[in-house]
Amino acid sequence: MMKEVQPDLVIGCGGYVSGPVVRCAAKMGIHTALHEQNAFPGVTNKLLAPDVDIVFAAVPAAVEKLGAPQKTIVVGNPVRPEVFTQAKNRDAIRAQLGAGDRTVILSFGGSLGARRVNEVVADLCAWEQKEHKPVLHIHATGQYGVELFQNLEKEKGFAPGESLVVKEYINNMPELLAAADLVISRAGALTLAELEAVGRAAVLIPSPNVAENHQYYNALELQKAGAAVVIEEKNLTGDGLVKTVEELLTTPGKLAEMGANAKTLGNPHSLDMITEKLLELVNS
Repeated sequence: MMKEVQPDLVIGCGGYVSGPVVRCAAKMGIHTALHEQNAFPGVTNKLLAPDVDIVFAAVPAAVEKLGAPQKTIVVGNPVRPEVFTQAKNRDAIRAQLGAGDRTVILSFGGSLGARRVNEVVADLCAWEQKEHKPVLHIHATGQYGVELFQNLEKEKGFAPGESLVVKEYINNMPELLAAADLVISRAGALTLAELEAVGRAAVLIPSPNVAENHQYYNALELQKAGAAVVIEEKNLTGDGLVKTVEELLTTPGKLAEMGANAKTLGNPHSLDMITEKLLELVNS
């Protein structure tokens, strides 16, 4: 018969499943902590914050909203080590891709694919090829966007080739982030953390289909810092995306400046800070 063991620490990251577990642990006197990944906290974390021992926030904008500033520490979002490792290999990865001196644009809308993102990126790809722009564009359609994007290629008169690589899914994201100059994507917290880690300019299209529109608030943090341009999906058009990218490409030094601004927002020591504070809590 398995012996019942009481944990020393319970950590929550929001959500309706972990919330009751963390609250129950706090009432039992077990050490508890939570981490809020987004700029606009979820309901569960706001409810839990007064009860836990330590609150970790990814960005300063979340501190007051969480409602427990006296015990909230801003630590950023941890990023997988290979993102930092591959960033050091930028030149070698770009050489493998055959990028040369071209601007590398990386675009994606998620593993399943975002229809609207695929549609406007298709307009951008068509413009790039029609105008013979010196770019290497790598785009991931997502699972449900494969056929859609193939149809858009025929409709708009562009095709994969030397200047365009189309994939269903990106399974080497750290390498492609290292090679990229501009990223076009949604604004999930971990995606943005990786953009900040490597220092990449971005055009962000927040998903409107998330709780409390939190991706929009995540994206605003980068835009306020001069690291990204935010286009809400309700305002998103192919012409608008083309105009935005054209302005970024034709303004000397703009992408490098935005990338440098993005890097100031990241915290490469996030995981170490969280680990240190949790060990202090448990050992106390």
